Order: sequence, then C-alpha cells, then structure tokens
Amino acid sequence: MIVLKKRTWHWLDTFLFIIRAVWMAFIGYNVMLLYSDMLHKAVLMLAFVCMFTVPYFFYRPGYMKFEKYIALEFLLSGSMFFFMVLEFKEVGLDVFEIMIFPLVTIAFVSQSAPFIWLSPFIAFAILLTGTVMGQFYQNLDVIIELADTFIFYVFGFVLGRIAITSLHRKELIESMEEKNMIIKQYAKKIEELTIIEERHRVSQDLHDTVGHIFTSVITSLDALPFLIKANRQEAKMYIEDITALARSGLEDVRNSIYELSLAEENAPLNTRCRQLIEEFIKHTGTKVNFGIEGIERDAGELAKSTFIRCLQESLTNAKRHGQATDVTVRLEHANEQTILEVKDNGIGFDELAPGFGLRSMKDRMITVGGTLQIESKKGQGTRITCVIPLQKEKAAANLFTK
Repeated sequence: MIVLKKRTWHWLDTFLFIIRAVWMAFIGYNVMLLYSDMLHKAVLMLAFVCMFTVPYFFYRPGYMKFEKYIALEFLLSGSMFFFMVLEFKEVGLDVFEIMIFPLVTIAFVSQSAPFIWLSPFIAFAILLTGTVMGQFYQNLDVIIELADTFIFYVFGFVLGRIAITSLHRKELIESMEEKNMIIKQYAKKIEELTIIEERHRVSQDLHDTVGHIFTSVITSLDALPFLIKANRQEAKMYIEDITALARSGLEDVRNSIYELSLAEENAPLNTRCRQLIEEFIKHTGTKVNFGIEGIERDAGELAKSTFIRCLQESLTNAKRHGQATDVTVRLEHANEQTILEVKDNGIGFDELAPGFGLRSMKDRMITVGGTLQIESKKGQGTRITCVIPLQKEKAAANLFTK
C-alpha cells in the first residue's frame, strides 16, 4: 500500500483542484454580491483567496504534506463555514454548500491512518457545530443536507482510493519491468558465459585433436623411411594408415571449427539447423530430409545452442555409428515447446551404450530443463527426440540468476 508520504501528484488531483477553484470562485462571487460596502467585499474576497490558496502550499506537485494540508483545510474552511452560518442565517441550509468541495478534497487525500477515520469525525463535528450555531436542527431538512454533504465526502474518498490503486499499480508495473530487465540482463549474461565456456571446451578439443593427430602423423612419418627400406609392402599399408589418421583428424578439426562458427552466430534456429544440415550433406553425401513445423519463437541463445549441438551429434552418430544413408530431421515449434526429431535408416542397436556424445547431449538438455529420448532397434534405425519447453528454458535462466 502506498502511504501518504510516498504518494505523487495524480491527474485526479488536478481535476479536483480545478473543480474546487471554480466552485470557490462561484461561491465567493455570490457572497460578495450580498455586500454593498467595498471594504467588506475586499476583506471577504481576501478571506476566500486565503481559504483556497493557503492549504495548497502543502498540497501541490512535487510537495505533499497531507497532515498540514488537512489541518489547514479544516481550520480555514471550517472558520468560513461558521462565519457564513452566523452572518447569513436567513440563507438557511444553503450555507452548507461552502463545505462540499473542501470535504471532497479532504476525503480524497485521507487514505491512511489516522486520517481515514479522523477526517470524517472532524468533518461531522464541524457540520454539527454549524447546525447548532445556526439553529438548523429545527428544520428536518437539515438531515437531508447533512446526508448530501457526506455523499460528496464518500465520493471524494472513492476517488482517493482510485488514485491510490492507480499509483500502486503503476509502481508494481515499474517494479516488474525493472525486475524483468534485470532477469533479461542476467539471462543474457548466462548465455554469454555459456558460449564462452563452450568456446573454451571446443578450443580445448581442437587443441587436443590437433596435438594428437600431428604427434601421431609426425611420429609415423619419422619411422617411415626405415620401414620403406625394410619392407615396402608393409610401408605401403603404413602410409594408408597415416592417411586415414590424417583424414580422421581433418574431419575432427572441421567439426571443431564449425562448432566455433556456430557459437558466434545469432541467427534463428531454423537457419542454423539448415546450415548445419547443408554442411553435413556436403561433407558426407548423406541424404537428409529437413522439415519445419510451426512458427519459430525466440527461445533464447542457450536453447538454440543446445538444439544445434544435439542435431550435430545426432547426424554424426547416424553416419559414423549407424551407417545411415537417409536421415529425416523434423523441427517443430509448438505453443509451449520446441521439438527436434532426428530419424535415420541406419543399422540400429538393440542395446545402446551411451558414449561421450550422448552423455553430453543429456547434460545439455538437463541444463535447459529439456528431455532427450533415444529409440533404436537393430535393423530399423535410430530415432532421437529433443524437447525443450519454452518456460523451462526461461526457468533455467531464472535459476542461474538466483
């Protein structure tokens, strides 16, 4: 709840200020018409101006001291009301009209303790005192007049609740926007750290791969001259082994470099999957059917990177271990989740022993709150399904922020 000390100027404050100014000008003008003496008119006009302006010294945009405003409003408006009751008894109950809009404004700002109950009590005491001073209690219509005045008080109080609720909602929205901005910043930071970690891993793999390959090739080449002299046939087979090793190393280096290039992209998931598949077809000659269902929504860089790694690993396993010649890739963008399905016509396996690649896929899916399902049967190929609920991906980012 917004307390009085924290409340800011609202458009309803401006509305009531204008209405009250017009009302007080109307009342003051009609009262001054009852006097013919200019001195009395000047004094009365000064009193009305003070009655209207002095309280607003403490109730204006940028400066709100409601305790002082309420006290001055009751003091000045109540004094003018008593003066009108004594000076114009013959006017009758119409003198109550001078208290209408001061009470509306007082009710409008009396939205917290102790004013929420003290203000109506003081207002009733002033009206009751005026009724006794003017002997209006002899007229039964005074009950209706008092009831009408308090209806205006209730009207002002309701307007005050509306203003408080509006300002409170505005504060909540601003707070939520600020928190959402912080969450987005943390999520972005997490993505950046994840990408940095991934680059570090790939660079380490690249270093290890290149080091291993070149060490093996150099060692083999160093021994080759002696082997040629000893046995040419065995040397020929040795050269074939070196060539196969070099080709395998080149393929590993290509994969590592391509992972680095993928990590640096910020393209949509559809585009990145298509690029990866085209690269796979180019290097392996494998037939790949790629289908997209639904409209892509931004699931975050972490989720997209996870899908790309899973697709890459699935395609590599389909070719290297499954000896597949035909692969079907389906990317479905559902309302609350994204599904990647890779199915091949490879040899399949009745018992699938998860290696480093599959364990890495599972770990990645767990990180983003997703699931990984592997179905394989000997002679019927393998199906790998990756599912990442969109809200889970966001929840994972929130978890990191905590």
